[in-house]
Amino acid sequence: PKQPLNMQLDARPNRLSIKSPTTIQVPGGEIQLGPVIFKNLFIPRPSIDTSLRLNSIELHPLLSRIWSRSIQGIVKGKLDSIHFEGNTFSSLGEIRAETFGGEVILSDLGGTGMFTSAPSFKLNARWDNLSLAEMTTGTPFGKIEGVLKGHLRDLEIVYAQPQKFDLLFETVKKKGVPQKINVRALDNIARVVGGHSPFIGFAGAFASIFREFPYKKIGIHASLENDVFRINGTIREGEM
Repeated sequence: PKQPLNMQLDARPNRLSIKSPTTIQVPGGEIQLGPVIFKNLFIPRPSIDTSLRLNSIELHPLLSRIWSRSIQGIVKGKLDSIHFEGNTFSSLGEIRAETFGGEVILSDLGGTGMFTSAPSFKLNARWDNLSLAEMTTGTPFGKIEGVLKGHLRDLEIVYAQPQKFDLLFETVKKKGVPQKINVRALDNIARVVGGHSPFIGFAGAFASIFREFPYKKIGIHASLENDVFRINGTIREGEM
């Protein structure tokens, strides 16, 4: 949104600083940028140090231009230290999104080659207590009911594509929450893992009668490294 910005610069030899925090209005709330210090401005590796605080920003207005579905919730948190040096940046702290009945936590945000033609972005994420019914109802993927936890570790993105990650999705039992999956979602999961639909022949006729099925657990573990993608389930024979 349009807004006034009032920054007072303090200039010293090879150093600039903005001593007061700066509040920036964004759709759904505001972001507070901490004091900023620019050092070594006239050498090949200048540096910038600052911090960032998100004050309970509403997700729907923030994501409405890039996400077709209406997502309710808030995002908040603080990156206590953000350090840029040369083409590299790193941060300390967490950003939390409270949505779908649970939360998603982002941490270890960083990157390299920021001012080159191939910047690389890095982060870790974890999620807990997410409602699968809220996430999947009304989507082309199909509906799943249950509670989801998991993580995304060591994510690296180059040229807007993932180059490395370790990804886990796993359902957990929660009192009062049914664990059910409809035919469309089951078919889509099977295609991702096995490459073909399970509903052929007699199974297809069976699925035309029963539109959803109960399940005990869904678990998917995937990884990407050195151009090798692996995907497996998380349930071992005899566990259930």
